[in-house]
Amino acid sequence: MAPILEKLAVVMKKTMFFLVFPLGFAVFLFFLGEQFEVGRLGAVAECEDASSKSVCLRSKGYLATAPYYPDLGRRYLGAFARNVGGDLGASYKEPEPTPPVAAAEGTAAAAPVAPTAVAQNGAAPTSAPPAPPLPPPAAIAPPVIPKK
Repeated sequence: MAPILEKLAVVMKKTMFFLVFPLGFAVFLFFLGEQFEVGRLGAVAECEDASSKSVCLRSKGYLATAPYYPDLGRRYLGAFARNVGGDLGASYKEPEPTPPVAAAEGTAAAAPVAPTAVAQNGAAPTSAPPAPPLPPPAAIAPPVIPKK
């Protein structure tokens, strides 16, 4: 019975050494990269209202566009965290800027839309001509494959 327990102990040691420890190290690197990403996204939020977003981010130690980090260590760990987190369902996209709203009522953006005339069939008229009809299915010949 003792040789079986010794073999089991050897298998458990190898499993710990080759599976559990490397997996734990990868999880540690993911958490470290995630903290870098949290810091970067916090800097992006702080610089959102700045007149020059690029200069503001640069002053905080980040780049305005990808790869986002000027040094290789944070660049690789941040990219690793974005890739793994994206596969797990996280979104690292920055919010798109909203279009400016017209301030005055007299501008074209704030002008009311005039009602359009309705065609006889009840559909609203379109400015583009209708698409040409597709040929009937019988008119499309299948490719001919020669026999050997």
